[in-house]
Amino acid sequence: MLLIGLVLAAVAVEALIAWRLRRGLYEWRDSELSLGLAAGWAIGGVATGLLATLAIGFGYRHRILDLGTFVAAPILVVVLADLFYYAWHRLSHRWRWLWASHFPHHTAKRLNVLASVRQGWTDVISGTWLSWIGLGFLGFSPIQTAPYFGLLFVWQAAVHNEWAPKLGPLEWLFVTPSHHRVHHSLDKAHVDRNFGGVLIIWDRLFGTFSREGPSVIHDFGMAGFNSDASNPVDIATREWRSMLGARRTPAKRPAP
Repeated sequence: MLLIGLVLAAVAVEALIAWRLRRGLYEWRDSELSLGLAAGWAIGGVATGLLATLAIGFGYRHRILDLGTFVAAPILVVVLADLFYYAWHRLSHRWRWLWASHFPHHTAKRLNVLASVRQGWTDVISGTWLSWIGLGFLGFSPIQTAPYFGLLFVWQAAVHNEWAPKLGPLEWLFVTPSHHRVHHSLDKAHVDRNFGGVLIIWDRLFGTFSREGPSVIHDFGMAGFNSDASNPVDIATREWRSMLGARRTPAKRPAP
């Protein structure tokens, strides 16, 4: 409930900033779809969170390392958890089974705080929760990993925006709004770039980093897909129905 309250407060602040800057950071139809998808995701998120906790707990009971006993464990768990997030996020753009759950997030036409909770409903089915079991095997308990998920939630809410400038030296280490605008960009040169959650170092290390350039990006969404003509149920199930043969043409990211 605290995190939901923080998001709602952030939406209100950002809407005020948009009004002061006379910028259309929120569109009614796009916002309605984000709210609908966020509501379904919040319900399914309870099950996903529980399964992720159980998966980490299982790994912890069968751990092969005890990294959680180190003095630097609070920092180490954030770094390693973010590496696991990077791996999951990158695979979600490569494997259609995972993309089916991640696709709804990329249908947002405006990049704002509300878009950060515009998520799919089927993480339980696609197995997103299994992505975290490795943290348990490395010796981190569910309690030790919990702060990272809170940090990730807040951080992602902060980097989904179109108005923040580049942040100087912070751009080398952390995911910033500029980096994440590239990730959601419709420009083909930006497809499948900047997968990091909190840290941008993984993209720099593994060759998926791309800079925004001198101009701020404002064109987001899915090429060839008009989300305004759709609804939350259609968006949340679209790729699954496509895989099952209900649709001939899958909606997917344009080729690089």
